[in-house]
Amino acid sequence: MRMNPQTLVTNLLILLLVQISNLSVVVNSLEAYHKQYYRPEFRVRANAVVRIVISNDLFGLKNNGNAGFVCTNGSKVWRKSKPGDKYVVVQFEYDGKRRQASTHCHLRSRFGFVNFQININPDTSAYCYPSYVCGYSVRKDGVYYKPEMKLYPWTRQK
Repeated sequence: MRMNPQTLVTNLLILLLVQISNLSVVVNSLEAYHKQYYRPEFRVRANAVVRIVISNDLFGLKNNGNAGFVCTNGSKVWRKSKPGDKYVVVQFEYDGKRRQASTHCHLRSRFGFVNFQININPDTSAYCYPSYVCGYSVRKDGVYYKPEMKLYPWTRQK
């Protein structure tokens, strides 16, 4: 049985158009387009509460490992911490209306002082997934933000 060349070409064109239309649907889909980078944990749950914690990890120092800090949100109370202490400095709930929050913190110890900005947005929750708790660690070399592996070094007091 021989096929008509015109029918053969028409069938091939239809097949090609169907494949192209399928391809465009896949390419326009964010999940398919970023398949190797996209993970479901980067989605923010409704009413997810992200907590930013500062922990004092100045263990084993000869004199003392005390530190103190104050942040601009809330009551602006100066808090003293001993090695092992942990404080929640920012607690933010994604309610669908407000999508970000920020605060500025000032921290002092015998090594000097550090000023740093804390910004919370949907990317923060991705870093803090699955517990939605991210932490700053007070160490001998400065304040270390664990999820981003970022160090804020001490500035010497004059």
